[in-house]
Amino acid sequence: LTPSCQTMSVDPSHFLATSNGGKPPLLKLHNISARPELNGQLGQAVSFAAGRYVVAVLTAEIAATMAGGNNAVEPSYLKLKPESLVEATNFEQLKFGAAVAFHHAQLYIDSAACQERGSYIMSLLPPPLQAKLTPQKAILGAVIVVLLNIMLVFKLFSGWVGFTKIFVFLSLIALVSTITSPDWMEGVKAGKPLRLIAKSAAINSPTRFKQILIELTGYRNISDRMALGLMFAMLLWSGKILITPSARPARLQPPTPNGSMQPRVPRIPQYDLENIYKMGWGDAKAGNDFGTSLPEEILKADPVEDTVIKPSGYEESFDWAYDPPPPPKQKSSSFGMSTMLSIFTLYRFGKDLVVTPDGQLMLDPAYIMMRLRNIEPWRLGLMGMSLYRVVNAFVR
Repeated sequence: LTPSCQTMSVDPSHFLATSNGGKPPLLKLHNISARPELNGQLGQAVSFAAGRYVVAVLTAEIAATMAGGNNAVEPSYLKLKPESLVEATNFEQLKFGAAVAFHHAQLYIDSAACQERGSYIMSLLPPPLQAKLTPQKAILGAVIVVLLNIMLVFKLFSGWVGFTKIFVFLSLIALVSTITSPDWMEGVKAGKPLRLIAKSAAINSPTRFKQILIELTGYRNISDRMALGLMFAMLLWSGKILITPSARPARLQPPTPNGSMQPRVPRIPQYDLENIYKMGWGDAKAGNDFGTSLPEEILKADPVEDTVIKPSGYEESFDWAYDPPPPPKQKSSSFGMSTMLSIFTLYRFGKDLVVTPDGQLMLDPAYIMMRLRNIEPWRLGLMGMSLYRVVNAFVR
């Protein structure tokens, strides 16, 4: 046998960990007529022999218990044909991961370490409040307080630098942490210097970023050079967003008492310039001091603020109400973040239509129609919204 034929005989559907970079995919059981109650359950392939996969059927409780290091709980194992297995969708994987995280949190709350931390938090509170709390409630309250503080800080910073910059910055931190965390954890455990750990993380970043792209897109023909180029492009794009100054909204004039936006109308003067000139001329001829005949309100008035020459035809009862036009809207790029995410959603949707579970390209119309009929309604709705967003970006 050739190497490719040997691989197909060992793992024909590429469900094992050896065919997926050491991480077996989450599988969904279906088309099991002998035991229909198993349809819809999730699991992972352990081995392949005699034309069947040995699958460990997993629940969220079992997966959370095993992730916590407790080997007392074992999953049930089944031997299934390849056609009875299919890779779980992204939504199913996300739902299963959320359930595992929830049960893992429950196990942590019931652990002795959590009880000890909860008791310490209770010791910091006043005695009347301690009597009403348990260690679990103290931990929950501390988590809520931390989340509220994070939301407050996020609100303040988003109003200062903008929501988009905060989102890109946090996403960039999460991406860098995901890529480099294995090297940092391994280096810290081995006691390596920080310089060597950082160097190892930088060297392994393209390979780890490539694995993330494969997991997100399902496209395996990504070279290391292509992954490196995409990583640099993403970093440059993120840097451009972060260093671009945010546009400040136009400062509007304060509203008038009646609520409308009106410019300040100068106070109508009580005397025109001709009368004031005559009063000054009379004081000069009589030898009086300057301003002797002028009214007190004119002497105390600010000439810049209060003195306005009456134009011809000016009416005393004229009521000037002027609403200034709103500031012009800034032109934004049609290909923003939402459009890029919509394009990625359409790409992944199209890939699922024309690619078989074993990675083969299938352009048969009958196969594509069969895949369309089996797609969940929520995914069809998401595809429709994404298509509308992309078309609207091109038309606008």
